[in-house]
Amino acid sequence: MSDALTPPEITAALIGLGEKKAKQAYHITFFKSWMSAWILCFGAMLVQVIQGGSGTLRTDYPGLITLVAAFFFPVGLIMLVLTGQDLCTANFMVVPMAWMKGRVRLWEIPVNWIFVFFGNLAGALTFVAFLAHWSGLYTSGMITYSIAVAVNKSNQGWGECFLRGIGCNFLVCMAVLLGTGAREMVSKIAALHFPVFVFVILGFEHVIVNMFYIPIGMLNGANVGVGQYIGRSMIPSLLGNIVGGLLLGIPMLCFYHPPELPFFNRFSSGRTEPATGSTIVRHEDGAETPPSIYGTEADTTSAGRKVGKGSS
Repeated sequence: MSDALTPPEITAALIGLGEKKAKQAYHITFFKSWMSAWILCFGAMLVQVIQGGSGTLRTDYPGLITLVAAFFFPVGLIMLVLTGQDLCTANFMVVPMAWMKGRVRLWEIPVNWIFVFFGNLAGALTFVAFLAHWSGLYTSGMITYSIAVAVNKSNQGWGECFLRGIGCNFLVCMAVLLGTGAREMVSKIAALHFPVFVFVILGFEHVIVNMFYIPIGMLNGANVGVGQYIGRSMIPSLLGNIVGGLLLGIPMLCFYHPPELPFFNRFSSGRTEPATGSTIVRHEDGAETPPSIYGTEADTTSAGRKVGKGSS
């Protein structure tokens, strides 16, 4: 018997996670978002240490060096997810899932995304200034590499950046989904690691990671303006990341926990059965509690009853 959560249980857990993030106090959301980007930047800077410090190896064996750098990049995402911080790219998936189940209001989606996005931006820029630029850790090779990365990322075609953003966040959200399904630490780390490793290898665009790569390149002398960065990188990668998160979250919801929306129910058969393998708690007021991310069952309370396969 597998120790991992089933897809319906994972989906229920993500719905609950989206509700929790949307209902969280705004100041807590902002500072958890600040911390999230700060942590993520450790992995991004590690990539530049490996790439910029590899010398002729990077020109002679670019695929090998990229493989090594990509292998270590996920350390930041692993740390931020396991410590419960807020990254906007994950919220692009889980908060709409909670809305489609009627757990949050529509206006709470953009409000949450705005607080998390600007918290992430503040955390990334703080890391860039204090731990990357002013720390004096950047060697000449790292400076040259960071400039090249900033110029390249700010001169892509708008459509190319948008499409790369879709691929990126589909994989990042897949990492979050798989990590949610794992129930012990080693499995969670492995589940989070490999999808992120793949997105780095493939060269996709992550809007928050670019909040490190492009500003540090600009501080190191890249001929990139703020307007160019926002218009040619930040906006298209942001929109692509939103689409990528929805492309995973919405199908998972429709497969395992059909959304409670009029336009969806109009085409349903009228039967409402819990998804196979899911375990949720349905309370007397109609609210549902998903299973724990760290277990297969939710804690029941005196006001609720457990609903599983075959119950109504």
